[in-house]
Amino acid sequence: MLIVEIILTIAAWGRGWKWLALLPLGLAFGLGLILGASGVSVDDLGSLIWVDVLAIIALIVMTIVRKPGTEPKVKDPDTK
Repeated sequence: MLIVEIILTIAAWGRGWKWLALLPLGLAFGLGLILGASGVSVDDLGSLIWVDVLAIIALIVMTIVRKPGTEPKVKDPDTK
């Protein structure tokens, strides 16, 4: 899942989200650290998977929707 999250983060960065594209990955990592430190057992992975699923959903939305206020850069053929 980490590879999917990294690819989606790169795609969202390219769609204009820049540093905000790192937020879902950072929040999922931080929440995983907190839950792991609080003693969530490895047998209870069901409670940790939803964190990754939510991060992936957020990154998919960020990849599909361009950040408001950013326009794609199109070169004008008349300028040199």
